[in-house]
Amino acid sequence: MSVRSGDLTEKWYEYVYRDRGESVRRFAERYPDERALSVSCERFGHDYRFVRPLLANPDEALRAGKAALSRFLSSETDRELRDVYLRVCDLPGESEVALADLRAEHLNSLHTMRCVVTDAGPLRPKVVRAAFRCAKCEEVTRHVPQSGREFRTNAKCPRCSSVGYLSFESEASEYVDAQEVTVRDPDGDDELPVLLEHDLAGAVSDGDHLRLVGIPRASRTGDSTVADTWVESVSMECLTDRGR
Repeated sequence: MSVRSGDLTEKWYEYVYRDRGESVRRFAERYPDERALSVSCERFGHDYRFVRPLLANPDEALRAGKAALSRFLSSETDRELRDVYLRVCDLPGESEVALADLRAEHLNSLHTMRCVVTDAGPLRPKVVRAAFRCAKCEEVTRHVPQSGREFRTNAKCPRCSSVGYLSFESEASEYVDAQEVTVRDPDGDDELPVLLEHDLAGAVSDGDHLRLVGIPRASRTGDSTVADTWVESVSMECLTDRGR
């Protein structure tokens, strides 16, 4: 189903932000220390013209959500909220898929997955907005957001339009905590790596049972046409009772 980005932005504004004004404003005040905003899919009700595009094309739908957030806050603050995480949860049952059943048709769409953590890796800094220095004009720009695990570069300097003279400027870039964990199917041995960022990083331990909302991705290495599957996390609920 094709839905215009403007329509998606309007739906985010109507369902999520318009009647949550005070909590959204408090979120904006805490940015960038806090970058994650929880959004229950139940707020969208039975509007299939929003929920279906959210599940089928989450990248576009989440971009629309960030655009609606900027619109809502435009009259409230002059701060620019970049690299916000919209933690969408409570997806409809049709979104759930077992790790063992993940196929090419599930790539780049939004799913709920139940899983068990088998290996929680160390926390490491992850670039979320990369800065580059131009060797010609010597200006530093930071216009390249970094989502997922593949580093994106600037092809052309936005100041002087030179091509091929940009180098990554680590100290001027922006980072968040990130963690890669390995999870398996609760009823099987199928394992996948999951990338956790910001508030989700460091929140799980080996053996934890999770309800994970994420986007299965494919990464190709070398000259092979066969890709490896991993999951980009959107939200996460730990089902393990640690009080026992």
